[in-house]
Amino acid sequence: MKTSEFRKRPEISPGRKALYYAGMGLVGLGIILFLGGFLSAVSSFGDFGRGWERLPRGFSLPIIGVVLVIIGGFLRAAGARGLAGSGILLDPEKAREDLHPYTHAVGGMVQDAVKGFRESSGDNAPAEGVKVRCPHCRALNDETAKFCGQCGQAL
Repeated sequence: MKTSEFRKRPEISPGRKALYYAGMGLVGLGIILFLGGFLSAVSSFGDFGRGWERLPRGFSLPIIGVVLVIIGGFLRAAGARGLAGSGILLDPEKAREDLHPYTHAVGGMVQDAVKGFRESSGDNAPAEGVKVRCPHCRALNDETAKFCGQCGQAL
């Protein structure tokens, strides 16, 4: 990649990157709380001596964990695609601007695929074999042909 092409590459703003990583952190924390709540419930499984009036200490952790995963997912989507690109704001022009880094990347992948297809199509072309000229009509035929493909006479 040339230096001029590298500089023209669209960038995602630092604020959106921070929002994305904060969302990723909340998702991770939510998963840890969710699993930790179940471990707390499993470890106190046989300790219901006073009945259901006293819930295990970690009973609310899975609920908080699920809420954090949902909030983190929204933050990640907004950080990755922007507010308009993720559908929070209904503004097509802003959505196009927010999604520009992704459309630029997808366009580059399509361009690479087309270039690879064009390069490989030259290798798959059938090789030209030896041709035999018909003595009657002067048409070219494959060397394995017994009769002319144009006039039908024996070669």
